[in-house]
Amino acid sequence: MKERHNTNKITIYDIAQALGLSASTVSRALQNNPLINEETREKVQQMATEMGYVPNWIASSLRKKRSNILGLIVPRTSMYFQSTAISGIQHEAHKYGFSIVIGQSDETVAMEKELVHTFFSLRVDGLLAVSSMFTTNFDHFSPFIRNNIPLVFYDRVPQDFPGYTITGDDFKGGFLATEHLIKQGCRKIAHFSGVLTCNLYQQRLEGYKAALAKYKIPFDESLIHVHNLTLDAATEAARNILSGDDIPDGMFSANDTSAVAFIQEARRKGVKVPEQVKVVGYSNDLSSRIISPSLTTIEQSGYRMGEKAVETLVQLINHDEKLKVTRNYVFEVELIQRESSMR
Repeated sequence: MKERHNTNKITIYDIAQALGLSASTVSRALQNNPLINEETREKVQQMATEMGYVPNWIASSLRKKRSNILGLIVPRTSMYFQSTAISGIQHEAHKYGFSIVIGQSDETVAMEKELVHTFFSLRVDGLLAVSSMFTTNFDHFSPFIRNNIPLVFYDRVPQDFPGYTITGDDFKGGFLATEHLIKQGCRKIAHFSGVLTCNLYQQRLEGYKAALAKYKIPFDESLIHVHNLTLDAATEAARNILSGDDIPDGMFSANDTSAVAFIQEARRKGVKVPEQVKVVGYSNDLSSRIISPSLTTIEQSGYRMGEKAVETLVQLINHDEKLKVTRNYVFEVELIQRESSMR
């Protein structure tokens, strides 16, 4: 039986002694340094595994002045758009040799502030962030801004943030969704919006208004329903809308979750989609493809947005002057037509 080592005390010097190598050789082998031949690297790494060696990445980052870790703050990892964006972030970060540490704000500014300070204390090389629905300014991100640590917002961006951002064309998305409903014959179009302190929902609402104006349909404030776009909130709002005598003939929802909730509540009320009410969502979630009728929605390229966010952040970290970093990169959006809105 192999001797069990106290893993709390194993250092590169213990590995070096066990193999009869110098500590510097062990250190280079553990970092896959090309100066060390493959046979030696394999021996060192095998011994490190057997002895239970765990590198002290904090000490290493202090020596190198780089942690090779990126912080990521998102509202919730369970959101379909964020999960696809995180996949893109993880893939792109690995390509550049970075690891990702993720924190969820749970849509609260208090938790968002706590995460900012946690990541600053961890000495991450850069921070990616999606602001909470209720974030009205970026003051609490000042530890990164003051210390010139790269910070990139994607998807949701605090108002008047002057730094680097990666977003979808939310105005165009709102316009396309509403115009599509109008072209399908809708004239009384309700809108489920998220909280209007958030840039996404401001822009999607403005796109909605612009489409109405283009087709000379009066804007009706009573058709705008602002809530947090969760299943429960949307179900309650849908119940109120569909209980009245004069229901809308169209619904544009600022996310797919609330659009699906509307379709489900319409079914319970005996209101037919799309015959009586045509519905368009936003994000192209998996749910949009499996709900019946299938949901017309706006595709906003979460995976590619995640990749672009990391590419931008790494360029800022590396001070890459050969590549021009776009300060405000905007992804095109696309209307995906399905059963819920067609004549």
